Amino acid sequence: MTTWRDQLHPASFRGVPFFVDSDSMPAGRRTQVHEYPQRDKPLVEDMGRVTREIKLEAFVIGEQFIELRDNLLNALDKPGAGELIHPWYGRLMATATECDVSHERREGGMARFSLMFVEDGEKGFPAGVPNTARQLEDSSESLLESAIARYKAVMAVVNRARLAVVALQNGIAGIQMAIAAELRQITGLISSVEALVDMLINAPGNFAAMIRGQFASVGGSSRSSGYRWGATDSASSATAASLEADPEFARTVAALPEQQPEFASFANSARAITAQIEQAQLLATEVLQAAASSGSSQGNSVTAVLGGTATAQVVNAARELVRDALIVLAVRTAAAMPVVRAPEPLSGFPSLEQQAIAPIQRPDVPVTADVVAVRDAIEAALWSAGQLAPHEHFEVLQVVRKQVRAHLTEVARAGVRLTVVTVRESLPAVVLAYRHYGDATRASEIVTRNKVQHPGFLPAGPLAIAQE
Repeated sequence: MTTWRDQLHPASFRGVPFFVDSDSMPAGRRTQVHEYPQRDKPLVEDMGRVTREIKLEAFVIGEQFIELRDNLLNALDKPGAGELIHPWYGRLMATATECDVSHERREGGMARFSLMFVEDGEKGFPAGVPNTARQLEDSSESLLESAIARYKAVMAVVNRARLAVVALQNGIAGIQMAIAAELRQITGLISSVEALVDMLINAPGNFAAMIRGQFASVGGSSRSSGYRWGATDSASSATAASLEADPEFARTVAALPEQQPEFASFANSARAITAQIEQAQLLATEVLQAAASSGSSQGNSVTAVLGGTATAQVVNAARELVRDALIVLAVRTAAAMPVVRAPEPLSGFPSLEQQAIAPIQRPDVPVTADVVAVRDAIEAALWSAGQLAPHEHFEVLQVVRKQVRAHLTEVARAGVRLTVVTVRESLPAVVLAYRHYGDATRASEIVTRNKVQHPGFLPAGPLAIAQE
């Protein structure tokens, strides 16, 4: 049967444990009483909850009491609010105010504390900062629209009657692989290279609408294929109208799940971005090789290649659209990464017993080197995409590149840096985590970082771990 003693929390402040003899805390409301002539009852004005000043009569004891005392003094001297584990009320954010420490000869091996904390409140003067994530989303939306417009411009003038089907199949094999790897939602609509070729020849507008339909508009408020269903007003209305997506197909695309990334963890986001950028770079390499083999300085002016000029133009337009879509997907995955505040280092080392009862709560913080590597990979992909792009599209790519650097630099600034420790003999990851951090729950972080096969047996030699 659980008793009230079992429900008590092991007391600590900023991770430094201590014992509590007694505690007190005011309760109730702050009020202002207004008394008026000729009235029997006053008017009581509510001024909010009373300020909670938490008073604790505490002590540390044992053979290591001097070290425990110094750890607690160091935690009390630090500015700002810290996490207080109250034996009766649990986790609180509080600021240490007037505290006393005392020793008595008859109580050898013990130090007593009179602690006072004030419950921490909200900041009264918020400061405005740019929302780099939203700016990055806006620029990625512009990049996607520019890529679709560029694809439509090429397909509107190409003579699809002169397309060589076999050469077209060979040219878009890499596009089909990239879609199957990263844009899995639409593989049911183009499950084979033959189906993709049929779409590019007979319904090129459906292909662009399918790509566009995988991305929600900024903020996720609405979805559209980015196409009109009626005839256009341009001089070449007949040609342009043929590029519009079929309404029935557009409704099918709108029913597919969105390719709108959601943040789960920094490690998962980094892996997803790496895979998306690798596929985009493969397509970018194919575009550059096609341009080099034709001796052309513009990717859309491919000549003297197998299948003829029309086939080369369609292949190149499809490659560039899918490549830009993969870059947009990577950019939006990066935009979903939050800018978090790095946790404060522990002032002392809580015991294993205390961590078993009340595990240390640590936010997911990125590793600076990983974020910088992701940032550089996206910038390299954007630069490769701009080498053969026209001036208008190049400017959009550069805006996205600037926003990627701004956002991921903010994310990396709040991250932790890596250091290398040398382990002389094999030991469990939980032991190294407790020795280095004072936090045994970070053992999985060490295992993942060093790709260890079994958490109970770290290999002897150098290991990469976070500095804090």
